Amino acid sequence: MKTKKSYEELSKEGEARWEKMKAFAKAQPDYEAIAAEVNAGIDAAFAMERARKEAGLTQAQVAERMGTTQSSVARMLKGRLTLASFARYLAACGKRAEITIHQL
Repeated sequence: MKTKKSYEELSKEGEARWEKMKAFAKAQPDYEAIAAEVNAGIDAAFAMERARKEAGLTQAQVAERMGTTQSSVARMLKGRLTLASFARYLAACGKRAEITIHQL
């Protein structure tokens, strides 16, 4: 019969698995490029939400201004967007983006 593990034991095991997974990911040759891409998507989503809230708009209102659907706007916030749709979203919120390129 298996014995139940305490929350602390399970937490430590989970932490150890997480650390092992991070070490494996960081050892991959394309880790930096993938991490930069993921972080750019996260930064874009935060910028989009901030722009919408500052404009006092709902997702549906942004979608209407863009000529699309609210569900399409929601998908954009999950990273499914092009640079052109990012710019259109910001324009619908009365904003524009400036892109700065940094060395990895």
